[in-house]
Order: sequence, then structure tokens, then C-alpha cells
Amino acid sequence: PHVINFVGAEQRRHYGRGRGHVKPLPLSASEVERIFKKAQDQQPVVKIDMAPGDQILVLSGPFKEFEGEVIEVNPERNKLKALLSIFGRETPVELEFNQVQKQN
Repeated sequence: PHVINFVGAEQRRHYGRGRGHVKPLPLSASEVERIFKKAQDQQPVVKIDMAPGDQILVLSGPFKEFEGEVIEVNPERNKLKALLSIFGRETPVELEFNQVQKQN
């Protein structure tokens, strides 16, 4: 319903329990740029050489050691979809690039 403990100067208006209403202060353009740059710098860059039809081996996660076939690649999200045989049925599963290895 209202913002509390947010960046900004606290105003002494109380709404029920809590410390009161906090009026957020706007960020400057340079602060926004710095935050976005830091977030981009922290994202690992994973080079992927996979395409639909490629065979993969899952290296980590709940499907570790499962083999499957890539059906879709989404480089913007660093993810792919693969068909894995789960309980005898081909099931589409979304995986991150760093969870899989391309088979020969």
C-alpha cells in the first residue's frame, strides 16, 4: 500500500504500524547509468554454439546427466529449450547455457 524504508528522506506521516511513509527521492541520470553499468558488468557472457537439432548433455541441476535434443535457442536470455526423455516421455525443458554441453 505504501513505500517504507526506501531511498529518501523519511516523512513523519504514519499509516498504521511501521516507521511511517518514506517519500522516495529521484535518482540522477548518472546514478541510473552507474547502476545499469554495474548490473551489465556482472552478467557472465556465455558463448553458445548450439542450434536446434543439436544433441546435448545436461551438466547440472535436477536433470544432470540427462541427454536431449535442442529445440529452441534464446541467446538474449542465455537459455535454450531441449527435449529430454523423462519417465519415457519426451518433455520440453528450459535450461541455461551453462547447464549443458554439446555432444559430438
